[in-house]
Amino acid sequence: MSDFIKFWVVVTITVVIPYAIIWGVYFDILPESLEVIISQLAVLAAIVIIVGGNLMLMYSDIKTGRYSKRT
Repeated sequence: MSDFIKFWVVVTITVVIPYAIIWGVYFDILPESLEVIISQLAVLAAIVIIVGGNLMLMYSDIKTGRYSKRT
């Protein structure tokens, strides 16, 4: 896959799809049940990213011995 196609896939996933969802909600195009599902998935994704990121950083600190007492 060329870099150009990879670039457009990333732009589509990170920019175009979220804007389409926001516009669909704003202009009342999407059904309310779909709006609720999208909102719940967004909250769940935020929780996973925050908690998972913190756990990953804590594991990295433990693995490298960052806070161990060195004498």
